[in-house]
Amino acid sequence: MNTDQRDKILQQLAQAIARRRLTAPARLALDVISPLSFFTSQIALFLRPLTPLGRWHDYVAALDDEQGWKVLQRLVEKQDG
Repeated sequence: MNTDQRDKILQQLAQAIARRRLTAPARLALDVISPLSFFTSQIALFLRPLTPLGRWHDYVAALDDEQGWKVLQRLVEKQDG
């Protein structure tokens, strides 16, 4: 997955979070796991084969590196505005 695809998928996830008015809890959760981004990336790599194909598989694939978590955090903060 290239960075443009990842950013598009994470943008969709951030928009879905905002539509459900979950930006505050999402920001809190992302702030808490931010120092553990390496470990959360490893967990995402472990879960990727266990997720069904489709949207959830794309989300997990987009978050399988530390940069993906940072991009998601930035996008959620932007949605919170």
